[in-house]
Amino acid sequence: MQTTPKPWKTILIWGFAVVAVLMIGAVIDYSGVSGTCMFILMPYFAAICGAFPVLALNRMGTGIWVFVPYALIGLAPLYYFDWLRDGALVGLWAVFVFAATGPLIGAALDIANRLTARFSERTRAICVGTTMQVVTFVVTLLGFRYLYVPTSSMAGHLHFYTREWFFTLPWMAINGALGGYTAYTLKKRA
Repeated sequence: MQTTPKPWKTILIWGFAVVAVLMIGAVIDYSGVSGTCMFILMPYFAAICGAFPVLALNRMGTGIWVFVPYALIGLAPLYYFDWLRDGALVGLWAVFVFAATGPLIGAALDIANRLTARFSERTRAICVGTTMQVVTFVVTLLGFRYLYVPTSSMAGHLHFYTREWFFTLPWMAINGALGGYTAYTLKKRA
């Protein structure tokens, strides 16, 4: 007899997987390949981690809860590195607003899952993964534009969101779609 895991266990496992993927993307040195951390490699793996629990549990609120560990763990590095050490944020309040973008992305996953409920499971998974990366692009663009001091070290990242969007947004969306599809195949095997 196969037992299904408890919802909280699934949410926590995949929530910490999202944190791990994004932390790895932030600390790997890509030897001068600019933008790789956010646009080339990580969107695929992050979409798998975000889409899988939403698809597996199929409950409204799953996406929000999956991103709560990301928001809570993200408070410390945002506060220390971007606020205290670099002075890159416009105010202390920006630490909390930027950290809250995680659950906002999760809410978008939940909404995408609900809006595509009539689609096939594969199409729904692709839509959820794509939504995750498009919303990630939008909230990050808004965060860099309004929460960071314009002369801070984030100016280089902002360049990819404002001047190279024709590359970054489609690339993130494609990787999100592929990550959603991979989550669908993983779910079918589970």
